[in-house]
Amino acid sequence: MNLNFYKNKINFRVLPEGKTKNFVVIVCNEENLNKAKSFLFLNPNLKNFLKTTFNDIKKHDKYIGYTPFGNFAFIKLRSSNNDNLYNFYTELRKILRFLKDNKIAKFSIYLNDFSIKNLNIDKLAEILTLNFVIADFDFSRYYKTPPKEGWPEVKEIEIMVNKTQVNEIKQAVKKGIIIAEEINRTRFLSNLPGGDLTPSSFVEIIKEYTKNLDLKVTILDENKLKKIKAGGILGVSRGSKEKPYLVILENQEKDKEVHFIGKGITFDSGGLQIKPSDYMNEMHLDMTGAATVLASSILIKRLGYKLNFKTLIPLAENMPSAESYRPGDVLKTISGKTIEVGSTDAEGRIILADAIDYSKKFFKPSLIVEFSTLTGASMIALGNKASALFTNKKELQDFMLKISEISGDLLWPLPLWEIYKKDIESNFADILNIGKSKYGGAIHGAIFLWEFAKPVNFVHIDIAPKMTSSEEDGLTKGSAGFGVNLIKEFCENFQEIKNLL
Repeated sequence: MNLNFYKNKINFRVLPEGKTKNFVVIVCNEENLNKAKSFLFLNPNLKNFLKTTFNDIKKHDKYIGYTPFGNFAFIKLRSSNNDNLYNFYTELRKILRFLKDNKIAKFSIYLNDFSIKNLNIDKLAEILTLNFVIADFDFSRYYKTPPKEGWPEVKEIEIMVNKTQVNEIKQAVKKGIIIAEEINRTRFLSNLPGGDLTPSSFVEIIKEYTKNLDLKVTILDENKLKKIKAGGILGVSRGSKEKPYLVILENQEKDKEVHFIGKGITFDSGGLQIKPSDYMNEMHLDMTGAATVLASSILIKRLGYKLNFKTLIPLAENMPSAESYRPGDVLKTISGKTIEVGSTDAEGRIILADAIDYSKKFFKPSLIVEFSTLTGASMIALGNKASALFTNKKELQDFMLKISEISGDLLWPLPLWEIYKKDIESNFADILNIGKSKYGGAIHGAIFLWEFAKPVNFVHIDIAPKMTSSEEDGLTKGSAGFGVNLIKEFCENFQEIKNLL
């Protein structure tokens, strides 16, 4: 399997502002064309053409012009004064998709055309590069032959900046490419069909992706999971011929220990309580949490952040068979806590319970940050714009909301209140894996996980609402890659919350 589909294919060049013979992208935040820095560097004939035709051009949000004096695209930017950067991120992606769809293979864009509140020039360059690269990503590995006219490609982008900023912006562009590649790595893995990405093949991919990184990699197979009595992971996987695993990545630094945990159900049929077919088609994406924390761990190493972290990835396949775990079964986790199976289709929280137990038993986390496509209920609550955030401390909640607005990976808080615990009380075990009420399902899943995480500081992010991209995201259909840029901002701002842990 070619594992390099996530890599950037665009050649970025950072050059001093000046005239260019390339296709020029003119970005306007205002009605006045003269506000665009790029306008200053156009040749006189093209300037005059634009001045005389601008009243017609500005009626369009996006416009491509081919003239004897030079070719250009006009882009009307609408997001400069938003409090969060989500709309700006999506507009940047749509710019790239627009140019790519119109077969513009090479263009110049002037960074100072963009004027975004509270955003310095190097951060702007990072964000622009990041979003151009993820917008360029297409999951085309399964096509036998390309179209006759070939796939549209953006081959080169010249980023024009003030001559005093060239070296600074070059570094920001490199950083943006790295972040984008890890987002695209998440998308690539999550898009792989369940028949190709199984627990065992995922383990081999983790080995390949981490072999040149200074990370300690521990792989617990079925026999080792039996030795530590990981009854949750073992129980969920019983119906599949694919064996389960728990993978642990360790990065040792002298600081408080942060654990990232990601749900790795490589295909979720629902088990014996099988899903309707319409809901099963995207269930190869049920390992997106695992892909997110894997790519984020690699990102941390590539960018050189000195974060003391462990990453835990429980891997299993949830399939129906004569060997499957059943509704009413009681599973015992690593900690000894027992789970009554109220639904075989609420399996993700069961394998995560063992991962959390392992985290606490064998390490000393100050904070657990967990990502999972846990509940459809979170999608009902929030739609497809933001993921659900649950924390045990208001200060943690505020911090996560702040970095979500910077990262463009939007979060919205839901309660992690003890009063909901009654909804998952079992008559036969320590806890029930599904709520007794059909309402509040996202909260029931979060409360279930919190019962295992206590008393460690805990962040649960239900990424089901952002499992896949929507048309508004400016990304191709498939995995959205949510969470990687969020963890990058977490690392850069970690000192703000370290004393809370």
